[in-house]
Amino acid sequence: MNAMHLLSGGLGTPGQQTQYSSYYRAIAETAHAEQQSGAFTRHRLRDHVGEGTIETAELSSGLRITRYDVAYASDHTVAYDFDGDRFELEMCLEGGMRITEERAGHGDLGAYATSITPFCPTKGMLVQEAGQRYRAVSVTSNRAGLEAHLGGLGVDGFVALLAELESGVGTDLYLGRGTELRGLARVMGEIFDINPDSQARTLLMEAKVMTALAIVADAASQRIPEHGLDAYEVAALRRVPAILWRERFDLPQMSDVARHLSMSAKRLSAGFKKLYGVTPIEYHRNFCIERAADLLVRSDWTVERIGFEVGYSSASNFVYAFRQRTGRTPAEYRRSLG
Repeated sequence: MNAMHLLSGGLGTPGQQTQYSSYYRAIAETAHAEQQSGAFTRHRLRDHVGEGTIETAELSSGLRITRYDVAYASDHTVAYDFDGDRFELEMCLEGGMRITEERAGHGDLGAYATSITPFCPTKGMLVQEAGQRYRAVSVTSNRAGLEAHLGGLGVDGFVALLAELESGVGTDLYLGRGTELRGLARVMGEIFDINPDSQARTLLMEAKVMTALAIVADAASQRIPEHGLDAYEVAALRRVPAILWRERFDLPQMSDVARHLSMSAKRLSAGFKKLYGVTPIEYHRNFCIERAADLLVRSDWTVERIGFEVGYSSASNFVYAFRQRTGRTPAEYRRSLG
């Protein structure tokens, strides 16, 4: 039976540090680098666990960089339960992993996909499949650690922008579908390659981290709409896509959604169109097809399975809807990008 590891608590707290130390001892042999700012500690996987390394570095500002280059001998499962003072930006450079989160549902972090953990409690499980190479970079911090990297924007401004970035699909970016963060792959790849063996190289790494954060903030700022709605209405309307995705196998009536959000159905319909430019159902159907297109490229799932995953009980209905929106059948789409 494969072991399940648990990580929980607040970032940088003694309890969490103890958990991480125990976790690394269980799966790897650790070589501590020289004590210098930004130097990586290398955790080499034990033979029975797999092969490859996990490298961690604590920058002087309080940010943690983790670089993964691993392939596990059996499915590797980590359960987590983190508090709300945690931000994580992770990009997969090769391979992938499955994520299940208590609030957000299921997702896959595949090659060049981005996962953003906003400042809110997160609880779930991730699984990396046996034999699959996983190469990725993670930048983790709490509010205090981010302060030095955000300049005039500040932590509060950055947190507000994260809300904008996630507004379209609730916590979807957390599940690894941050495809609009263009330019981020190059920067995260550079962070993966830098060896901070001197103060100058450590400074270069910190500069790259600032660039990555700026890309996230810029992508978020581009999503701020001109809507003329009050803050309460905007906050409520931004929950609609996540509700529809969560209930995609049995879509609720919009009147029921409106009641759940303490709004009238008419106000929900009008406000949503102001905010997103389409009706809630149109937005949901478009998102489902986008998600299906992503799965067609990044998985070997059958068309029927992908259709079910995005909420279609009938393969023929899924094929029809996909062709209506893309001009191609799912099979044609997969072949064109294969």
